[in-house]
Amino acid sequence: MNHEFGAGLLNGPQKLTPLEDLLAGQASRVALHANRVADHADALRHLGVTVTPAGHNWLDVTAAGTSKATALEQIRCLLGVASERTVAVGDGFNDIAMLGWAARGVAMGHAPDTVREAAGETTGTIAENGAVPILLSLVPAPARRPGLSPLGAQLAAAVHTAVERAPGPLVVRVWHGSSPDLAGCEVHTLRSGRWVRQAPVPAGRASSMRDVERAAREAGLTYPRGDEGRRRAHWRTTAPGSESGPAEFELPLTHA
Repeated sequence: MNHEFGAGLLNGPQKLTPLEDLLAGQASRVALHANRVADHADALRHLGVTVTPAGHNWLDVTAAGTSKATALEQIRCLLGVASERTVAVGDGFNDIAMLGWAARGVAMGHAPDTVREAAGETTGTIAENGAVPILLSLVPAPARRPGLSPLGAQLAAAVHTAVERAPGPLVVRVWHGSSPDLAGCEVHTLRSGRWVRQAPVPAGRASSMRDVERAAREAGLTYPRGDEGRRRAHWRTTAPGSESGPAEFELPLTHA
């Protein structure tokens, strides 16, 4: 910044920089803070930039067509998330475009009136932990059962969501790294003749294949086992392991 912002206006340390140096660099966002700077919003828009007022003394300026909404749309397309499954929670003026972009736009209770009017619903304030009920509402009921371990809950959520979207064969796929513990764990579904990753299972990392089996059982999932002795789970080898990659195994899952 070329002048120091007052206490509480910005997070993090501030570095005073000559204006000519600021103009010489590139920035994804410029914050303009000055008395009645909002009076210049229209003049700035004529330059082709996106201008978001945050009060009479503050303007957020970004490149044309750049906002949280445009960034999230790119991420949505990269991840293959259906537009009707998008959710956004916000409390500021620069969240308005994002709240309109999401299929479910939620404003925090302490947000300005303009922000709450742009959203489809309003939750509690930040002091009331208002984002928590929204996040919990996104977790499938089977994953919220009391007593589930984090691994069991994540398996239950991934399988429930997969079955809800497109019922079909499911597997949990794991692989090892340089240690005996698992380096990764994911749920995959069969779609149009090919296996597609449904969801990562972060709690599976640093666990074991036996841990995955136990978590699957507590989540109400079944898998093929042997007919005799200890009736061990029938893991399939999908990649034997080599210098180019780790050994990989998968276990078919059935939603009870």
